[in-house]
Amino acid sequence: MSTVKSARILGSIAALSMVLALVACGGGSSSHTNLQVPGPAITTQPVGPEIASGQTAALTVVASGSGTLSYQWYQGPSGTTTNAISGATSSSYTTPKLTATTSYWVQVTDANGSAASNTAVVLIAGPRQVQALLSGNFAGATYFNTFLSNVLPNISGVSVALQWNQIESTNAQGTGSGGYDFSSFDTSLQPFVQAGRKVNLIVWPATEGGNNDPNNGGSTPAYVLSTGYATSLNTTAQDMTVCPNYTGDSGNPYYADTQSGSGGIWNASTNQDLSGLPVSYELPFMTAYKNFIQAVITHYNLAGTTVNGVLVPQIGYIRFGFSQGGENSPECNQFWPNFSQTTYVTNYVGPMTQWVAQQIPTMTILEDMHALGNLSSESASVYVAYPDQEAQIAVANDLGIGTNGLQQSDITQFAANQPCDSDWCNMFALYSNTTYASAPITLSLQTLQWSDPTNVAQTGSLAAVGSFPGLIPFAKAHAANNLELYLADVGLAFDSANYQSYPHASATINATSYSSPYAAAIQDFLSTNP
Repeated sequence: MSTVKSARILGSIAALSMVLALVACGGGSSSHTNLQVPGPAITTQPVGPEIASGQTAALTVVASGSGTLSYQWYQGPSGTTTNAISGATSSSYTTPKLTATTSYWVQVTDANGSAASNTAVVLIAGPRQVQALLSGNFAGATYFNTFLSNVLPNISGVSVALQWNQIESTNAQGTGSGGYDFSSFDTSLQPFVQAGRKVNLIVWPATEGGNNDPNNGGSTPAYVLSTGYATSLNTTAQDMTVCPNYTGDSGNPYYADTQSGSGGIWNASTNQDLSGLPVSYELPFMTAYKNFIQAVITHYNLAGTTVNGVLVPQIGYIRFGFSQGGENSPECNQFWPNFSQTTYVTNYVGPMTQWVAQQIPTMTILEDMHALGNLSSESASVYVAYPDQEAQIAVANDLGIGTNGLQQSDITQFAANQPCDSDWCNMFALYSNTTYASAPITLSLQTLQWSDPTNVAQTGSLAAVGSFPGLIPFAKAHAANNLELYLADVGLAFDSANYQSYPHASATINATSYSSPYAAAIQDFLSTNP
């Protein structure tokens, strides 16, 4: 018996081994396989809109799963379950009337598990806004996903750099326009539209920093610099300049001069190196750029429609640079032919500003004020003459105004009864009560560069540091109602765990030490408090 028993046991072990072997090889009966069914998946995340104080917000989630789905909404950041909302157990939830920015999320559950949504931040639309500056291939950047989930919900929106030749091409002959195509650029804006945040544009007619070769990163379409295009306008080819502040690359004919503090001008038709700065008031540049401005406004006036299969987004404001980047400052003007501040404003900035207004834009237009010169080497009246003229032209055409020079010296100069950069302190006070059809004028500031939370670098700290009051509180106290902040700064405030992935992040600071003061300064600026 014992032998038979042993044989039966051995036979059972052998049979079990065969079954295991078959299963391992993909054979055997499915009745012996335990399949793990996944839990629900969220296919459309809830988006917190921007609302006026005292309004409600409707939040919706779309999820899929293998069983019956149940929902529970919570107040607070995603994953925090201490504030479950009683009765909020459907795929949609309408908030109570809100007077402060509030976060929500929803947990979706079925028999196989649960899924937590992203945080939906309902932003209260106060009298001020904060935009994050974006340029280049931001959608492919390492920080982009956490920017969308952690930073964007806490601010008003984004101000995106739009390079002229991203939209307008050059024809096959190189002598004229090849037409306008906004589809790729508009596609890149869709994540911000879907997040329910504002989209603004900063239009670059020429690239800052010295390299404006359209075939090597520059912003001006190549045809604008061609002899053929100039001939069609019965004029000479576009002039280019280089100087110590705008050097171009080492191939241009005046590069060596810039190393000794000089520079020069050359005609684009006589040299293949196009890396300098175009003289913006010359006819080829001015004519082509006016046509482009018209195309941009015409296109974005179609907001809400679909063009070439892509939704045209609603644009909050556009800042058209008239010289380089989003600026009106004519760098290298000491080499520009027939240049004077008066004629530059009268014959170029003024007509271009009026041209923008004549296109009947449905969005706000911002005029960039920019001082020419150095306050330490000239009288205050000379230093502010140019930006004050620009501001007067802008307000006469119902435009907003602003500058990209906010820095800690603004605070010290104001205390010494000296002008802020580009005289913005005086201009903002002068026009702070201006309205257009009951809408207040936009008074906008961009920091000179990314900030320094230790307050050592030139730009300074956004938040208070010791006796320094902080750039944001100072801007708020002096009538600014729009801020453009660099990604490192908003990343520090709202995405400190990923701060080092943001461009211009400082490797020497502890992000967790400065995150809360930065976030508090931004949130206070956005609040409805006076």
